[in-house]
Amino acid sequence: MSEFLTVLHVFVVVTDAVKSVSVNEGETVTLPINEIQNDDLIQWMFGDIRLAEIHKADQRFFTYDGPDERFRDRLKLDHQTGSLIITNTRITDSRKYEVKINRSNRCVFADEVVSVTEGDSVTLNTSLTEIQKNDQILWKFGPNRSLIAKISQEAGIFNTYDGPDERFRGRLQLDNQTGSLIITDTRTTDSGLYEVTIKNSRSEAKHRFNVTVYGE
Repeated sequence: MSEFLTVLHVFVVVTDAVKSVSVNEGETVTLPINEIQNDDLIQWMFGDIRLAEIHKADQRFFTYDGPDERFRDRLKLDHQTGSLIITNTRITDSRKYEVKINRSNRCVFADEVVSVTEGDSVTLNTSLTEIQKNDQILWKFGPNRSLIAKISQEAGIFNTYDGPDERFRGRLQLDNQTGSLIITDTRTTDSGLYEVTIKNSRSEAKHRFNVTVYGE
């Protein structure tokens, strides 16, 4: 008699890395993060759906059933590290999971995986609905964090730069309302890590995008 083994593949977005995790259907999987701090607010997301939330300061830990209640009674939280544990895994659990950590009202990170076909345009969203007067937005690319765009609403600065080896020459645009970055005529050499920092007098937020451009 033949036996068929179903393997789930999930992607965990945490800090500046995207971790691929594989598990056999029916097993338990832990989606890890590092040890959390006393003032952290942590949210685990499944697409746009919140799966779990931790308020470390007052020791409150919540899990939710997710879309179609598919995670009912199958989610746990590690109270020390904040890692998410999924029990009795199912093939429908395969997807990208995202963790957001806020520390003392300052967003430490929120990461996203983006895929695009070579030649198409791609927009990396800041999640802002509108840039505020005292906002400063910096877009950086690659391991050396080369500056590729800068916005200072107060100073009237909306600049894009060519990047390393001038690879982005004539291909970067900025959304004047949201500060989102648009890359046109994408190339495989555009693949890599993009980081946007949004700073004002009250807070600083970072959002990272792990972009992969696939050849046609």
